[in-house]
Amino acid sequence: FANYASDYLHPVAGYVTAWSNIFQWIVVGMSEVIAVGQYMQYWWPDLPTWIPGVIVVVTLAAANLASVKAFGEFEFWAALLKVVALISFIVIGTGMVLFGAQVQGHTAAVSNLWSFDGGFAPHGLLPMVLVMQGVVFAYASIEMVGTAAGEAQNPREVMPKAIRSVIYRIIFFYIGSVLLLGMLLPYTAYKAGESPFVTVFGSMGYSWIADAMNVVVLTAALSSCNSGLYTTGRVLRSLAAAGEAPKFTLLMSKTHVPYGGILLTASVYFLGVILNYYLPHAAFEIALETAAVGI
Repeated sequence: FANYASDYLHPVAGYVTAWSNIFQWIVVGMSEVIAVGQYMQYWWPDLPTWIPGVIVVVTLAAANLASVKAFGEFEFWAALLKVVALISFIVIGTGMVLFGAQVQGHTAAVSNLWSFDGGFAPHGLLPMVLVMQGVVFAYASIEMVGTAAGEAQNPREVMPKAIRSVIYRIIFFYIGSVLLLGMLLPYTAYKAGESPFVTVFGSMGYSWIADAMNVVVLTAALSSCNSGLYTTGRVLRSLAAAGEAPKFTLLMSKTHVPYGGILLTASVYFLGVILNYYLPHAAFEIALETAAVGI
């Protein structure tokens, strides 16, 4: 996509697009490394959040350096787990809303979207604008569909299907699940450092489902970090071929993996580990808001 910007707009447009994408993905990867540590504290509250971060960076870097197949295999199972979990949540959540189930002393209903604590947007529009950075962060990376075209066996047939399906998946999985979360509990019940899906099932008293959902969101964070390593390695190589990135990011392995760019990205991910070590309670917010700028 950076090449398209260069060809059809201007070389400067391609340069800015590529480097802003790299910056975005590096900071997103840092934020996911931080998130993994926070999710692990759900089971081990006293575990320092930086320890899981180190393990994640080393493991995912090794998987990406092995082969494209290793990346794809991980993403397949991670995506399958997320899809199964989200479908289950949407089915269960819809049933609870239809039958008016009780969740932590609240009746699940569509009206919960606007009836709690002063109605919809009780503090005005400014807070909504300020939290948009989190929304932008969460909905980014659709451009990865284009990045994957370079290694697809039949891109002319596969890519249009993938691009169309992304739109429907966003509507069903993302928007659908967020609406249900608002119908099941008041927004004040959700808190930083814990997945809202875990909060819902924990409030219902199903601790084992909350555990399962924490595994799912943990996998989602790993998947995002893994995707960042994949895409930045390839965009960096594209830039290096044009003389716009360090030469060592042009290096390819025998299995056609751009290991120079992957190693560079993985090394920067360790900044997330350092940030988590010194500012464990603010690290994720800092990384999220910085990533939103790049996006």
